[in-house]
Amino acid sequence: EDKLTVCSFYLEGRCRFGETCRNLHEGPVNHQVKKTGEKKKKISDPDAGGGATKGKKKPMKTALDVIKRIQWDPDFTKEFFTVGYLDRFEGVLEAPFTTFTWEDLSSLDWDTLAIPQHRIQYFKYKTDKVWDKNEKLDVVFGSTGHPVGILQFM
Repeated sequence: EDKLTVCSFYLEGRCRFGETCRNLHEGPVNHQVKKTGEKKKKISDPDAGGGATKGKKKPMKTALDVIKRIQWDPDFTKEFFTVGYLDRFEGVLEAPFTTFTWEDLSSLDWDTLAIPQHRIQYFKYKTDKVWDKNEKLDVVFGSTGHPVGILQFM
């Protein structure tokens, strides 16, 4: 077996073939290089040398979560909520929450007013938006860090 070239993955400290590798495993290994599967940590202060890391934000609650809360929370009056949804032909339209059927779409007739959840753009309580997908606004659950909760908002 002729092994002529030095394995670049070995030099980075991440060759997965080990002794069965077709290339040479010679020379100093640089362990400073990020290994496979290892995530980079963001350091807030470079002089701190490993201080606090910035975490990922919690995900925004989905339209389905808002629908379920409006349906089942006894503190909510369904008649006060409006749904803004994306119509394929007419753009964003609004309709009262109670006009929609919120069952599984596959179990409904084609003449029933129901929309896929991915088309929902926002929910309004009376005249004010309480959840908006595009603006990343969530007053209903506070998942986006809104300072006022829905019960205080109402």
